[in-house]
Amino acid sequence: MIDMKIYHYTNIEALALILKNQTIRFNRLDKVDDIEEGNAESWGVKFCKYVFVSCWTDKKEENIPLWKMYSGNTGGIRIALEQEMFKEYLISDLKIESLQSEGSMISKISPQDMINPNFFIIPIQDYENDLFYRHIKYVDDIFPFTKDAIQVNNIQGNRGDIIVDMKPFGYYKNNRWKFQDEVRFVLYVFPINPLLESSNPKMNSIVVQSLLNNKSLPFDYYDMKLKDDAFKNLEITLSPSATESQETIVRALVDKYAPKAKIKESSLGKVVRLK
Repeated sequence: MIDMKIYHYTNIEALALILKNQTIRFNRLDKVDDIEEGNAESWGVKFCKYVFVSCWTDKKEENIPLWKMYSGNTGGIRIALEQEMFKEYLISDLKIESLQSEGSMISKISPQDMINPNFFIIPIQDYENDLFYRHIKYVDDIFPFTKDAIQVNNIQGNRGDIIVDMKPFGYYKNNRWKFQDEVRFVLYVFPINPLLESSNPKMNSIVVQSLLNNKSLPFDYYDMKLKDDAFKNLEITLSPSATESQETIVRALVDKYAPKAKIKESSLGKVVRLK
């Protein structure tokens, strides 16, 4: 894949954490600003609590509504990073309690998180499929696309077979949000780790019940590590209404954490007042 830049509008406080920790934060889908999207469910399962997203746009031209919504009146910035920005881990012969898997794989999820007993993040191997990286589809009504995403069959007591089509959650937004031209990264996180329950004959029932009971995860956001050289081609655009003091703060952060990054003034600085 040819490297391409994507753009994220945010505030200076978030920029400081991105640079200091070299991470991108994924937020729970049921806590984003699109309430309709966050409330989507299927079979009584509030599945959006298990979906984590990081929202971007691939449009280079500056977007006035995005400046206003996500950057505040003055103290905002827009970062541009290569789409393939996340750190990759070579995982070989993964040991899970008494079990030992053979072989190796490349994953964007760390080995430590893959064997955490309290959650399971669907392993991400590449950007080519639209399960991890996707262009949002804008529709008149998202409900028809999510209502049948979860199917539970052959229920007997606490047992049953569950089929989950994860992709519709975090894929569709109402047409009223079309101005965002959004692309996003998506993580799906289950509230139980099936790898640790693989030898348990009741494993399927445990997974079914954890979802039907809307079992909570131990976190509301997930910070994903960036590549070691991710900031090499980082571009930071200052808000159209940035003050001198805010520019000074941004330059100090860049000098300390990303000295190769480029800082640009907004192309809208002389034509838009965000206040």
